[in-house]
Amino acid sequence: MSNIKKNFAYQLFYQTLISIIPFVTSPYISRVLGADGMGVYSYTFSVITYFKIFAALGIVQYGNRAIAKAKNDQNRLNRTFTSLFILSTMLSLIVTSAYGLYWAVFVHDNALIALIQGINLVAGIFDINWFFFGMEQFEITVTRNSILKILTMIAVFVFVKEKSDLWIYVCIVAVGNLVSTSAVWYFLPRFVKFTRVTKREIFAHLRPMLVLFTAVIAVSVFSYMDKIMIGRLSEYAELGYYENAWKMIEFPVGFITSLGTVMMPKLSNLVAKGDKKAVDHYIYQSMRFSMVSAFAVAFGIAGIGTEFAVVFWGKNFARSGLLMVIMSAAILLMSWNGVIRSQYIIPHERDKIYVAAVWAGAGVNFAANALLIPKHGAAGAAIGTVLAYLAVWFVQNVNVRDSLSLVRYFLESLPYAAIGLIMYAAIRAIGRVMGPTIPTLFAEVGAGALIYISLTLAYAKLFGDNFVLGKVRQTGQMIGKKLRLTA
Repeated sequence: MSNIKKNFAYQLFYQTLISIIPFVTSPYISRVLGADGMGVYSYTFSVITYFKIFAALGIVQYGNRAIAKAKNDQNRLNRTFTSLFILSTMLSLIVTSAYGLYWAVFVHDNALIALIQGINLVAGIFDINWFFFGMEQFEITVTRNSILKILTMIAVFVFVKEKSDLWIYVCIVAVGNLVSTSAVWYFLPRFVKFTRVTKREIFAHLRPMLVLFTAVIAVSVFSYMDKIMIGRLSEYAELGYYENAWKMIEFPVGFITSLGTVMMPKLSNLVAKGDKKAVDHYIYQSMRFSMVSAFAVAFGIAGIGTEFAVVFWGKNFARSGLLMVIMSAAILLMSWNGVIRSQYIIPHERDKIYVAAVWAGAGVNFAANALLIPKHGAAGAAIGTVLAYLAVWFVQNVNVRDSLSLVRYFLESLPYAAIGLIMYAAIRAIGRVMGPTIPTLFAEVGAGALIYISLTLAYAKLFGDNFVLGKVRQTGQMIGKKLRLTA
């Protein structure tokens, strides 16, 4: 098995695991903690995430790329890792101190929950996943995280029994994160060792990290700021509905974009070698995989959302179904954007495009949230999220249109959009007839999968994957020929 296939298999396994775990724990936690409890957790976690973003300062993307470029030279690898880790530790300690000050001065409600969430900041100090991603050592991170995720899930069922156990739930998740980030250090000496570096080497990484950091801040606006705005402009219950719906949107995207996670260090290495042909080939194949998967998932979630929310979380969470339907459109945009970002923009160090795109999305998201949340609550935030990813899609495509075959990608995706619509119509027919029950969900998922897979395979066999593109070319050639004859 090639290294890419092996790493992708590990990432796919891990995404499968972390997708199954919410299916197991989410119904239980939603019923035990209620919408308000879920809202408190989501709000405090969103706040701590902002501090984590400042502590990391873009090291996830930058560190991944820097390690990938240095891994063939052991001395350079040692110096790169050492300098990056020292810089990251300094930043983490400063931000952790800042969070302590914030907690002491500004936190009045849910102070214990906010204090426990601080464990996540401590975990960030030990987080060196970016090193193993850059080294393409996905087996190590996947194995460690998988074991700890399972142990965390078991702990939730054992210790969280009633609404007052919210602090226990937060503690389990935060401590699990700390143990997870710390456990990987056991494997580090196999690949790299600390060495003496100069201040200049350490701070040389600061400027390029800051460029990517500004993009991470912008992404956080429509990843976490929307939750904070719901908590401020609406009710915690609305935030609870939104949190559950977003989880169901986020986990399939993890499946789809897992290939991008695997391919980023590979493509960064190929770009450094100047192998443009291989880079173009990998991007094209990744885009095909991503869009075929995204149309299936997006139309599938939109189809089952109404029944799924009631069956999975209970009648009190029926509103989450509406939010799932609205946000399913974001899956298509996130999948497309992910390929362009992780496999072209970042490997080619065109970071300014990434920054411009996500800041455009952040601006659109913030404005939409401010206008829509006060009146529509979580539904307004859901609409704002879709508009944000649409803005990112537009800015990225405009800036890379001369370098990538975007028209080809788009035209070859159209048949899968049509197949997805057919699948959606069938799922909704089943839902309307059978109502929100467990058998309904099984029928919807089974019928949807059968329709999408069978029609996709039939299309590929009868017409070929680039049938639409070929027809467009033929039409263009025919029109051109007629114009020449007329002239």
